[in-house]
Amino acid sequence: MPGRVFSHFPGVLSPRPRASPVETEHIVNGAMQTLKDFRRRSLERPRSARSRESSGTRSSRKSSPKRSTCATLAVKIESPPVVLYGSPTSSSGAILSGQLRLDVEEAELRIESFKLVFNVSVTTNKPVAAHCSECSTKTDQLSRWDFLKDPVTLKRGQHTFPFSYLLGGHLPASVQTLFGDIAYSLSATAVTARGETISFNKPIKVQRAIQTGSDKKSVRLFPPTNITAHVSMNPVIHPIGDFTVYFRLVGMVHKEKQSQIRWRLRRLIWRIEEEFQMISPACAKHAHKIGGDGKGVKHTENRVIGNGEFKSGWKGNPSENNGEVEMEFQAAIKPGKSAVCNVQAASGLTVSHKMIIEMVVAEEWCPNNNVNSVTPTGSARILRMQFDLVVTERSGLGISWDEEQPPMYSDVPPSPPTYTQMEDLGSYNFDQDEDVERLEIAS
Repeated sequence: MPGRVFSHFPGVLSPRPRASPVETEHIVNGAMQTLKDFRRRSLERPRSARSRESSGTRSSRKSSPKRSTCATLAVKIESPPVVLYGSPTSSSGAILSGQLRLDVEEAELRIESFKLVFNVSVTTNKPVAAHCSECSTKTDQLSRWDFLKDPVTLKRGQHTFPFSYLLGGHLPASVQTLFGDIAYSLSATAVTARGETISFNKPIKVQRAIQTGSDKKSVRLFPPTNITAHVSMNPVIHPIGDFTVYFRLVGMVHKEKQSQIRWRLRRLIWRIEEEFQMISPACAKHAHKIGGDGKGVKHTENRVIGNGEFKSGWKGNPSENNGEVEMEFQAAIKPGKSAVCNVQAASGLTVSHKMIIEMVVAEEWCPNNNVNSVTPTGSARILRMQFDLVVTERSGLGISWDEEQPPMYSDVPPSPPTYTQMEDLGSYNFDQDEDVERLEIAS
């Protein structure tokens, strides 16, 4: 209602008279005085507390390393892309070589230490302790180069330092999965005489390429029936591109005296599955959570990266091999699935693939004197086959480093034949020899 205010306490709705101007001014003055007292107390903090805070800030700044702007680092890779050709047991490795460049921007710069480290890091996305860096990431040093034995003074300009390393063929390729990653990197660090740190980090991608060989032929039996499956396919495939699968079923007809039993193929289903497996280790601090040192938590997950289905397209001949059915089709990994190549690392990360083929066959009965009168029996079976696949990068025209080296002495072919008989023709008159053809040169 106009001219009246209500209380703000719950349950009290009784109106009260409006406050007078004197009361209103008294309330406002009290609030202003309270605000002034609060500001004064905040400004009158002990000086020792403020000095402790400022000294703590200065000490923290002093402990952190200084980043230098007087020089920069860069790495130039001179070797081809790092590709491990062949399987981990047969690969000869790959060479990584290049030059580490230090650009000095001052007239003179004294360097106390200068090193380059090649590391491999394994990161677990599901560590034992969620906020522990030692549980989630493990870094191993593969090689190290100390370019300076003693401090040295460098002048303005570019200074290069070459490096080279042979990666072992057993090392896993760079990979990024749902459960973990494997990454390689070059880390360079230079420390100046003033205590400044110059650092640089460059990731290195390591790939593996396995040559595709001949097709692998497999035979599967399906008891208690007489059906035998013959499958031919290449076990090495690529993330992009298709491959051919050929299969043949024999023993589809079982003849008796008065009748025969037939198995008719109704449907064929294929799919490519990708399996991730990661063992998350624990650091020494959190090893008690999983029962002690040397143990880890295993994570496994499967996903389908390619599939297909056929309800026709095969041809059958019931008179050959007690009933025969054959078919050839193309299979491939779906481009949008981002398939990961096969990996088997000692750190516990494993990526594998397999091809699964399922065939639905239905049983039929017919008399021998009228084979066209077919009666379904209502019985059906699912014939399932599974094959291991290797998903790898394409090798292209590249070859392994050991095949690029010059030939050894044992590989050099025999020299030209030697002459056993020689005659001295110094006094022979060629003008009197009629068998010698003469060459006339026009002037």
